[in-house]
Amino acid sequence: MVKVSVLVPIYNVEKYLEKCLESLCNQTLKEIEIICIDDGSTDKSRTILENFKERDQRIIVIEKVNTGYGNSMNIGLDKAIGKYIVIVESDDFVELDMVEKLYIEAEISKADVIKSNCFFYSENYKGERDLFINLFEDMPLKKAFCPIKEPRIFLKPQTIWSGIYVREFLLDNNIWFNETPGASYQDVSFSFQVLARASKIWLLPEAYYHYRTGNLNSSVKSPNKVFCICDEIDKIDEFIERQSQNKSILKWIESRLGYRVLMERYYGLASAFQYALFLKIVKYLEEYKKSGYITGEIWDKESIEEVDKILENPNKYFMDTAKSFEDERIVDEKSFTLNYSLYGNAVLKKVLESEKVIIYGSGQVGKEFLKYLLENNYRKNNICFAVTDSKENENCVDGIPVLGIKQCQEWKEAAIVVVAVKEQNQFEIIQNLERLSFKEVVAVDQMVRCAIKESIQ
Repeated sequence: MVKVSVLVPIYNVEKYLEKCLESLCNQTLKEIEIICIDDGSTDKSRTILENFKERDQRIIVIEKVNTGYGNSMNIGLDKAIGKYIVIVESDDFVELDMVEKLYIEAEISKADVIKSNCFFYSENYKGERDLFINLFEDMPLKKAFCPIKEPRIFLKPQTIWSGIYVREFLLDNNIWFNETPGASYQDVSFSFQVLARASKIWLLPEAYYHYRTGNLNSSVKSPNKVFCICDEIDKIDEFIERQSQNKSILKWIESRLGYRVLMERYYGLASAFQYALFLKIVKYLEEYKKSGYITGEIWDKESIEEVDKILENPNKYFMDTAKSFEDERIVDEKSFTLNYSLYGNAVLKKVLESEKVIIYGSGQVGKEFLKYLLENNYRKNNICFAVTDSKENENCVDGIPVLGIKQCQEWKEAAIVVVAVKEQNQFEIIQNLERLSFKEVVAVDQMVRCAIKESIQ
């Protein structure tokens, strides 16, 4: 009999997949099934899966075209037959007794969901590091409670992978993942639904899950993913509208959660996309304020003051907080240099290795980037400037032609486009470049500016 179904969504994780599967195949609880949903991987992930499947009959491999994380998880939930569900991300790994420990707690507590703490795991040239993370500070531990009566639990990190769920509870309450493209924030609406419908939750002080951190590619690169967090908030809205009770309480909780995840996304985005999301954030906050939700125990004083500051003068707030490449104060921060110069150097290296470079924007920033290229002996005849409308710009800069972007179409297969305009304009430009099928696009942000500055020193 299968006691626990472990769901493992997979997409191009050949570097980490073996460690993940080893930790699952060697679990002390043997009555498990390991459902691996391969979302159209193009690397060696499928080969690794087949090798493990031959060694362990409990592994079930589902192969499908790339339709995104939410769809993968829903397919796994539909396929599962265990009494309980555990979720493990394919680039993470777990303690060998995790499933057994969670299963025992679930059987004892009779809770709908049991959640544990976790470790943040990282590795670099200095070695490995595991940092214990207390996810449930100030919350009751090993004591059953109803989430609606302890709304602070909704504001804790979602970490849907550090717990165990009663499968029938999920099915009976029609709790599924949002099937938006890619793998962006679908845990937000899933976690909210779980907490809103659970009559009993059980929190554990122990940690069994090793969550891998340190991915420098975490910033959104595609315009299509900028508003995924908004999709999650809208999904929560739809869920609340279907409820027969607690609607006003859930909307109040959603307002505080929405503020938190929106601002986290704002600060985590690449600069090219911050302004586009910020405009939506202002609209959400205006609606929360108008509806009278920004009050009560889950809204601390500092957050209320921050919302007031945003709504009082949105443009000033954006200019004060955005990742502006014109903000020398940000570029000079030592902590920033330590954390992000690696990313900026990687972007510059990619540009210098490209066959051709199109600098989108012939203003000050574009000219500065041209200077960087020439100082690094990049071939001048393989550079051109692009603008939205060539009629409103000079014909050439330092002997390099300034063309309308559609005139650069013949370069789109070989060239990398460097978007060197103000961040408020970058989102729309990158959307247009995507529509025009340009293959490689990077934006000049403070990380790139920092790396350029370092190269000069």
